[in-house]
Amino acid sequence: MAKTKRFFISDIHLSSQTLYDDPNKPAWFNPEKHGPRLISFLENYVLADKDNVKDLILLGDIFNTWVCPAKKPPPKFTEIFVANKPIMNMFKKIIKNGINIFFVNGNHDFDLDRETIEKAIPKIKMVNCYRTGRIYAEHGHQYDIYNRPDFITDPAYGRPIGYFISRLAASIDTSGYGILDLASYIDDILESALTPQNIFSSIIEGLSERANMKETDKIVMPDQKKISIDELKFRFEKLSNVYTLNELISDLYQRRYLNGPADRLCKKHDLNVVIFGHTHNAMIDKDWFLIEDRIYANTGSWCKENAYSVEVDKSQNPKTPTFVRLHKIEMDGKISETKEEKIS
Repeated sequence: MAKTKRFFISDIHLSSQTLYDDPNKPAWFNPEKHGPRLISFLENYVLADKDNVKDLILLGDIFNTWVCPAKKPPPKFTEIFVANKPIMNMFKKIIKNGINIFFVNGNHDFDLDRETIEKAIPKIKMVNCYRTGRIYAEHGHQYDIYNRPDFITDPAYGRPIGYFISRLAASIDTSGYGILDLASYIDDILESALTPQNIFSSIIEGLSERANMKETDKIVMPDQKKISIDELKFRFEKLSNVYTLNELISDLYQRRYLNGPADRLCKKHDLNVVIFGHTHNAMIDKDWFLIEDRIYANTGSWCKENAYSVEVDKSQNPKTPTFVRLHKIEMDGKISETKEEKIS
């Protein structure tokens, strides 16, 4: 009997032991709190159903090298792998039991290359996106101006302003995950519409002030080089000629859900199921706005109180409907709620 199920998870945001041990708790993922939930879910719903589960898709931001205080060197992927051995071992176990694992880069692990991930998890399949038939999935940051690769300001590495937002936000002495929501800095953004200063400089200035960093203070980069706050503001000034203020502000709101990009992909590529991560806002809907007879689902995240996974059950029989399910997973790793849509 052919396997029909595919599970999608994203935005786990695994970090290094150094950041896990940091008393200010900058890491989004907490291995003691969130780790057992993830392992339990993978064990009981993916691995235990290996006769029916075909693929597990890791849909980006599984690892996180962005969220690190500005004055500390960001973690290397090898350090993250070592700090999360139980989860890495679970991924290996899933593959050994005949389930494919596909890895798609997100923005927080955008520079993780094939050689590095395949060495850490042998036989994992690294892809730019996941597609089977009319089902399509990618992380979603490509539709977010602030987080998609930016080779205009950073020709060598493509680090967007979202990278520096994450570094500065991780330097703020505060508790609570909400501080990392870019919309919380809307006052600084709107101020840029009233002054000659462009929107990117306003964001950098607002965050650096909250982090008690002066313009001459520097952010430590992965290669141990450093860039000052003042240099950052100058670097991103050139983008003021690329995007309009309306585009930049509207993007802040579109990035919360990404329904629009999902609809456009369906129309352009004749898709009927699109799955994104990135927003940390889990959702599932059908026939939302621009197009009918389509399902859009978002995988949410695994570094908050609630975690989510999207399941797609697709038979090879073209007459059988495709079922898309959004599962809510509690701290004990059990599914407590499922929302389902189906499409022919």
